[in-house]
Amino acid sequence: MDAFNALYGQWDERLQSPKPDRESSRTFVDSTLRLDQNNALADALTEHKRLVMTLLDDEYLSSFFWKEPTDRRAKQSKKSMYDARSWYLEGRWTMILDKVIERVYFMRCQLVHGAATHGGRLNRTALRRCVMMMQRILPAILVVWIDHGADEDWGPMCYTPLP
Repeated sequence: MDAFNALYGQWDERLQSPKPDRESSRTFVDSTLRLDQNNALADALTEHKRLVMTLLDDEYLSSFFWKEPTDRRAKQSKKSMYDARSWYLEGRWTMILDKVIERVYFMRCQLVHGAATHGGRLNRTALRRCVMMMQRILPAILVVWIDHGADEDWGPMCYTPLP
């Protein structure tokens, strides 16, 4: 996730601080999909559809579930998985990618903010799946970025290299 964050992170010059992650991530995903002339991301999402559906099926990767961790909310948190079936048929790659990244980002937050413990076993399967997903989509994003986005203005970086 940190590699992805390095790609989408944007600096708000007015506030002199990083822009919110979700806003920056969505803008980056939209731009990347717009530039994806060879359908590298759609191909990656299609090839790894089973993994995508597994991530969307995992209530532990849903903030909706954690607001009220009950069986009823667990079932409701899986709505994205059911919706994704039609998103695939309709080619709604932005929606699919946004939801997948949202789930992976939620796992990152669990790790960074202390909702996972060293040696804990509750979220290890979800963590492995999130890592596998990022290993599949990051190369596709980089191919699009390199092949079609080199001349794009991606905005100011959060932490520019110092001379």
